[in-house]
This record gives sequence, structure tokens and C-alpha cells, in this order.
Amino acid sequence: MADSNWPEFLPSGLLATGFSKQPQNNTLRTVMDAGPKKARRRYTARSVHFKGRQIFDKAELAVFEQFFHIALADGVLRFNFADPLTLEKAQFRFTSDYIVNEIDGLFEVILELERL
Repeated sequence: MADSNWPEFLPSGLLATGFSKQPQNNTLRTVMDAGPKKARRRYTARSVHFKGRQIFDKAELAVFEQFFHIALADGVLRFNFADPLTLEKAQFRFTSDYIVNEIDGLFEVILELERL
């Protein structure tokens, strides 16, 4: 497992609104001189991308930003997080920077994650 865990102080999981899951392509197709293309798996395990959002108050946003920038070195390091669908603990990392929108004194944070 990864060295860092999702902070216990923060909500776990992702909100259902705006949630998406996209398994990454794990096949390789080769054009043959004659006949159909050959296909095979690239890897025994493939990554799955998740996009979702969470709602934080000001203190939670500060904890999240410190976790992202310091503990995860601006999001490049892996961390342990509950899979949004199965709730089992797995390794994740960010695939892009997060986005913060202020909504009525709270903060909507949009996350793009990759399950490894």
C-alpha cells in the first residue's frame, strides 16, 4: 500500500452528482498482413479513472490542500483511499490538479483520480 492515507478529518468517498468511472484501455491490437487484427491484453491489471467531487468547509479545504501539496508532492505520490464504488481500500493518485468552486460559504472540490 501507499505511504499516505486519505486524511481521516476529510469526508471519504465522492458525491454521486458528477461522478464518473472510466476503465482505461488495456488491449493492444496488431494489424496482420492478412486476416483480422490480433488482440491481446497489455497488462494483467489496468488503471481506472474516477472523476468526482466533495464538499469541504474552510478548515477541511486547508487540510486537503496541505495533503495534496505536501504529503502527495503536488499530487504525484500514491495514497490509500476507499474505492468510490466498492469502498475497499486501494491505491490512488491524482491525474490532474483539483478545481475549487465556492458555493454558499462551502467549497466544491472536483477531483480526478486514478485507481492503480
